[in-house]
Amino acid sequence: RAYRKLVLTAGNAGIDQSLYAVLGLEPSASAEEVRRAYRKMVLTAGNAGIDQSLYAVLGLEPSASAEEVRRAYRKLVLTCHPDKVREEAAKPAAEKRFQAIVTAHEVLGDTVRRSEYDKRARLNGAASDDVLVNITLKEALAGATKLAMVPMKKKCVWCVGVGMKCDACVACGGTRVVHQQQGSQPCSPCHGRGFGEPVVCKSCKGVGSTEEFFQGRVVVPAGAAAGARIQIDRCPQHARIHVMPSKIFSRDGATIISILKLTAEEAEAGGFFEVETLHGKETVFIDESAKSGDAKVLEGKGLPLHQLQG
Repeated sequence: RAYRKLVLTAGNAGIDQSLYAVLGLEPSASAEEVRRAYRKMVLTAGNAGIDQSLYAVLGLEPSASAEEVRRAYRKLVLTCHPDKVREEAAKPAAEKRFQAIVTAHEVLGDTVRRSEYDKRARLNGAASDDVLVNITLKEALAGATKLAMVPMKKKCVWCVGVGMKCDACVACGGTRVVHQQQGSQPCSPCHGRGFGEPVVCKSCKGVGSTEEFFQGRVVVPAGAAAGARIQIDRCPQHARIHVMPSKIFSRDGATIISILKLTAEEAEAGGFFEVETLHGKETVFIDESAKSGDAKVLEGKGLPLHQLQG
C-alpha cells in the first residue's frame, strides 16, 4: 500500500529517480523484496541512514497526537511538493524531502507502525522488547486482563545452542569403526570420529537459539491510556497499550464523544433522546432549534482520570 502511494506520488510529481532506486532495488525485484526493503528503510530510520527522525521530518515532537501528525502531513504536502520548485538544480533535494515526508506519514499515521518505530528508535518511553496489546474503549474504561504473546529465545534442542550439527557418519553409522574380513578398522571417511563434517543446524539456521512464544498476563487498569506501558506478569518485558478505534465512539483523552443523529424536524422541536455511552444508553434532553455540532456534556460518563507509570 505504501509503495503504491509512492508510485502515484512520483507519477504526479515528476520524480526523475526510479522508485526502485529509492528502495535500493533493481526493477526485477519481487513483491516480497519490495516489502522487505520498504520495511527495513522505515524501521531503521531512527537508528541509521537518516539524519532526522520521522517526527522531525514532519516538524513534530515524539509526543504529537494522531491529529497533529495528520495536520502536519497535509500542510507539508501542500507546501513542499516538488512541482512547486522551479529551479532544476533544487528539484532533487525537494524530491528527496517529499519522499521523506510521505514515508514519515506512512509510519506515524498508522498506530501499529508508529508503535513499532517508537520501539526501534526508543521514543515515547518505548523499549525494543515491548509487546503490543490491543484493548477496546470499554476495556479502557473498566479495565481488563489480557494475554500478550511474549517472544523468548530458547536454546536450540537440535544443536544444543552450538549453531552447527554433526550427523552420524554414513559409512560407520557413528560406531567409528568398519568391519572388514581382516578385522575392525577405524572408519576412514570420518577418520574414526563417528560423525561427519559440521553443517549449519537446520532448526536454528546457525543462530544457536529458536524464538518461541508464551502467553503473559497483562492486568490493564481502568482508564488506561493509549501508549501506556504495563509490566507483563512474571516477565521483564512490558505491554504497550493500543486502544482500538470504535465504530460508535471517538476519544479525546478521558472524554468520550458519541454522535447523536437527528432529523431536521427533531432538532427543531427538541426533546428527550437516547444516546449511546460506554455505560449503556442514556436519555438526554436536547433544547429546541439545536444545530449540528452542538455539544451536551454528560458528567461522569467518560473514562476515569488515571495516570499510568511506564
